[in-house]
Amino acid sequence: MFVMYKRRSTRLLLLVFGCSIMCHADTMIKIHTVTTDSQPDANIANPSAAFVVQYRHGIMRRRDSLGAGGVPSFGEIANCETKTGFQVDWGAHEYQNYKMVKFLSEGERGEYLRKTRRTAVQVESNTVDTGERKTLFGHSAKHLITTTKREDASSPNAEEILDGWYVDHELPDRNCAPDFVRSEAYSVIGTALVDHPDLAEFHHSGPLPTGLPVKLKLTSKRAGKNGILRTITIEKTVEDLSDSPLSPSLFELPKGLHENPQLWEGHSGSTR
Repeated sequence: MFVMYKRRSTRLLLLVFGCSIMCHADTMIKIHTVTTDSQPDANIANPSAAFVVQYRHGIMRRRDSLGAGGVPSFGEIANCETKTGFQVDWGAHEYQNYKMVKFLSEGERGEYLRKTRRTAVQVESNTVDTGERKTLFGHSAKHLITTTKREDASSPNAEEILDGWYVDHELPDRNCAPDFVRSEAYSVIGTALVDHPDLAEFHHSGPLPTGLPVKLKLTSKRAGKNGILRTITIEKTVEDLSDSPLSPSLFELPKGLHENPQLWEGHSGSTR
């Protein structure tokens, strides 16, 4: 479920994308994210806010990051059948082709460990159903709290707490996730407490926090600068959720865009 990103706070964002057992032919979801870092990098807004809109239409996916005035600034259009897509800088009218990330099953992760002779990092996770229920976007939402910790001495006091309200609704994920990511703790919960190339081996208890998190707060604590505990908090709120039919044209690359194979290497005409 995870892709290597340069910033840990960006990688953490991937933890809050859920899956579920219900499927809708068309889906649109708008998410507002606020990230707060106790040890922010220089020249990075803190807290920082972001708006993302995701779409799902059959085998097609689209994800847009919104800029000023709610206008799409960057986007991705993907085809789950061909496992290919386009990354688009809407402001610069440029795009580049890309291939889907590969999801590793439990068996494939085990094979990777055997070939590399590495040992998986042991991770303990526990989910508690508080029993609270409320109706959100016409769906019954359940309140689940998940706590994740490393089981070694390399990251003392490190933990992640995922506090969210979940509904039985499928998220229009942009990476065309296979079915097994809905049933493995490694993929459903995920963790940023284990850095690449190490892999986490989850020992989970309680119900898996599956479903679409319509309100979610992720609090991650681990050693930061000079060994001082660093806390990153990510709060995600679904602001709009619709299952109304979507136009197929939404998933087509518009005319007038220019291909730039180095779009994300700093050669784009707009600021990312």
